[in-house]
Amino acid sequence: MASRELLVNARAVSKTFGPDPLFENVSLTVHEGDRLGIIGPNGSGKSTFLQILAGKLEPDSGEVAMRKGTRLVYVPQNSEFAESATPRSVIQAALKRSGVPVDEWAAKEAETLGRTGFEDFDVPAGSLSGGWRKRLAIAEGLVQDPAILLLDEPTNHLDLAGIAWLEQLLANASFASITISHDRYFLENVPNCTAELNRVYPGEFFYVRGNYSTFLEKKAEFLHTQEKAQESLENRVRTEIEWLRRGPKARATKSKARIDKAQQMIGDLADMRSRTRTSSAGVDFGATGRKTKRLIHIEDGSFAFGERTLFSGLDFTLTAGVRVGLAGSNGSGKTTLLRLLRGKMELTSG
Repeated sequence: MASRELLVNARAVSKTFGPDPLFENVSLTVHEGDRLGIIGPNGSGKSTFLQILAGKLEPDSGEVAMRKGTRLVYVPQNSEFAESATPRSVIQAALKRSGVPVDEWAAKEAETLGRTGFEDFDVPAGSLSGGWRKRLAIAEGLVQDPAILLLDEPTNHLDLAGIAWLEQLLANASFASITISHDRYFLENVPNCTAELNRVYPGEFFYVRGNYSTFLEKKAEFLHTQEKAQESLENRVRTEIEWLRRGPKARATKSKARIDKAQQMIGDLADMRSRTRTSSAGVDFGATGRKTKRLIHIEDGSFAFGERTLFSGLDFTLTAGVRVGLAGSNGSGKTTLLRLLRGKMELTSG
């Protein structure tokens, strides 16, 4: 196998917000051809770590080194554009920042927006749905010809067609990518390496070459080994505590060494337990016992923006205990429907 050139090397990176550290001494290398998926519990610092890699934030300690000439492009979780912006103006601004000659703009603009799915290049960005704003943000990144593309939860606002498009784009890309995601199907289809940022691991980072299924197998093996190691250490600490209780002569050289070793093992066990300890807020999300049948009901509902009708003839009933998954293409009115259900907007009729 040909050697792959190192693009980014993060060494012992730490970051603290408030009294407690988000993460400490996290290290990561990214090579050409890597498609890294990053997972982790909410609040573990995934977005912060990605911003440090992108140079948007400075670490409290550690460093991020990059291969000379490497262009790294970061696409944040929330994609916002000026109301006056259009897909064409966004792409042209990105081309200007990248130093692309003006006579090449038209071709790159058409190629990038075309493969991103845009037909109207001059539509106001403020009128775009969340999914199309995400597509535009990704197009803005692509046109800069990155060596590494960093994406923070890109599938959150994309419809199913958009997710399939992004999966194919990244899987066939010549550039490396690092993507934060909670989408198990995306993590299965795209990454060729997967890592979890989590305090449960020594070094707070667990890296595996492979997709999500491979990661889960390796994680299960690691946790099993960790559990066995903790049991073994607990038995050894129990033996040392019994020995300490018998009152060894601390002045003896061998006894002093054993006392020091016992203290080290006790500290190691405390660290291991702190990593595996879980807590529960104790909140009961169960039903309240009320017998309400219909919570929300829409009959023959319609909604329009000016002359554009988003939907009409809609019948919808929500009852206690029902969990609805709302799907549809970007711009079809999913977010509008949620606002209507919350009472933040009014139906045009119905």
